[in-house]
Amino acid sequence: MERFRQRYGIALTKKKLQEIILMLMAWEAVFAFSYLGYIELPAISTTTLHILVIVAAMMLGAQGSVPVVCVFVVTSMWIGTYSLSQLDRVFSPFASGMPLGSIMLVFARVLFAAGAGWLFDLYFRKPRRYVYLGIAGIAAASTLLHGLCVFAALYCSFPMLRQMILENLFSYPIFRDWLSYVLAIIACCGIHWVLTRKSVKNRLSQLCDCPPAMQESGNRKQLIYSETVAVVVGILCILFLRKAIFKELYLQGIDVSENLHQNITAFLLQTLVALLALFSVVSVLIQWIYEYYTAQRIRMNKKLMEQRMKSSVDVLTGVFSRLAYHECLEQYADSVPTDLTVFLMDINGLKGVNDALGHEAGDELICGAAQCITQAVGDRGKIFRIGGDEFVVLGQMTQTQAQEILAALQRIAAAWSGTNVGTLSISSGCAFADDHPDFSVEQLTKAADLSMYAQKQEYYRAKKLSSGTPVSSGNGVRP
Repeated sequence: MERFRQRYGIALTKKKLQEIILMLMAWEAVFAFSYLGYIELPAISTTTLHILVIVAAMMLGAQGSVPVVCVFVVTSMWIGTYSLSQLDRVFSPFASGMPLGSIMLVFARVLFAAGAGWLFDLYFRKPRRYVYLGIAGIAAASTLLHGLCVFAALYCSFPMLRQMILENLFSYPIFRDWLSYVLAIIACCGIHWVLTRKSVKNRLSQLCDCPPAMQESGNRKQLIYSETVAVVVGILCILFLRKAIFKELYLQGIDVSENLHQNITAFLLQTLVALLALFSVVSVLIQWIYEYYTAQRIRMNKKLMEQRMKSSVDVLTGVFSRLAYHECLEQYADSVPTDLTVFLMDINGLKGVNDALGHEAGDELICGAAQCITQAVGDRGKIFRIGGDEFVVLGQMTQTQAQEILAALQRIAAAWSGTNVGTLSISSGCAFADDHPDFSVEQLTKAADLSMYAQKQEYYRAKKLSSGTPVSSGNGVRP
């Protein structure tokens, strides 16, 4: 995981690392058992099975290349067991006649995988200026290393082949199979180019950031069930196909020897394994797509919730906003609790403060009012700022508790003092749902507003009397 992060800047989770290795192993099985790993043209004959091992070594080091080469080894043993080619049969301990020699070939290929991983680890220890040139060189060197390891093991473990190896050494693919080198270089450079694209890195990073609970979701179980069903159905199909083939050969009058019987059965089984391996790759890709888009949806919902929370909170005062108030109205649209109390509170003299001292002082007064209301209400209700200096409080309580809040508010506001403004006065009113059983919350707010306005009129009347100014009847407009 650390190697992958250093090379591509993507922090793989343990689960994603296992899935990548699983896909590489599955592709190795697909290539080996479907013969896609063998290119046979009139002028060209090459194998590409070692290329996935080199790609795994480049991406993950020996941690990725060794599991992939193990699949390479097992498929070579299987094919060698049922092959008529003497050179193929030496890879199978069951058909070579020298089991220890075949096992030495296994170790030789594991050594090749570990060596390729070590070469890439060494190269990626520090940033390189011409990175693709180095990758191409190591891919070619790893291809050569594979051939050298295999022929060295053949030479040491199979004495009967030594003379043939020495006489025909430079005619073997290790020196003449240029296409194998080219394909290894193209594969490694291509995969590295893809993994270094910003869009790919972002998507893989987002995939690795999925919550663990989502990665272990029920969809994974469904995929496991699907794979189990696929195995069972595949085995049944192979049995049916095997029977149909031998029946047709019998009807055609073709004598099926024991050896041909085994080879046909082995071919059908390896075809089944190739299809199941391909199904595993598709299953992992489907799981990744599901996790990616689910994570995208979760992130989008989280952002929407954050934006909603921001819009639901008044930026200046920190209490709930007018939008949150309207959402609350919708919640109470169907029914209003009988013990609901609606308060409406308004700052006295805000316009005069704004005109005389400026809007900074006015904002201080508004924030002071919000603090006083919050302190008076506590956790007994929700506070909303619905206008410049108007606040609404909704809470379920008794009328006695409501009167206690109003009294506490006047006491707290009288003791408040700001930096730019020395005093704060708040007019308040309330309405009770049990006094107006047919009222909506909006209608209760209007009733509380009338109560608050009456108090505000008393406040200005008392202020004018104390200043000696004649009291007018008023024109219904709030100061």
